[in-house]
Amino acid sequence: MSEPPAAPNAPLAEAFLAQRERLLRFLRARGAGEAAEDLLHELWLRLSGAADPAAAAGIGYMMRAADRLMIDRYRAERQSRLRDKAWAEAQPG
Repeated sequence: MSEPPAAPNAPLAEAFLAQRERLLRFLRARGAGEAAEDLLHELWLRLSGAADPAAAAGIGYMMRAADRLMIDRYRAERQSRLRDKAWAEAQPG
């Protein structure tokens, strides 16, 4: 019996798992705190959807993707605070 073909993202998954702790430390150092595990999962989703999985398997690519993920997070939090502030200021009394 022949073995099933390897998943196309297998090398990427191996590289990601090998760098998991490093990426987690990076996210925590950038302020992810308790959300670091959730962000790591989101990072995996982004990486697994990359057009070039071989390139995404590189640590430089992974770190840059994690950095962009944190930038997106900061922007979303900032917009949320601004929206809440504007709403509070618009309320009477």
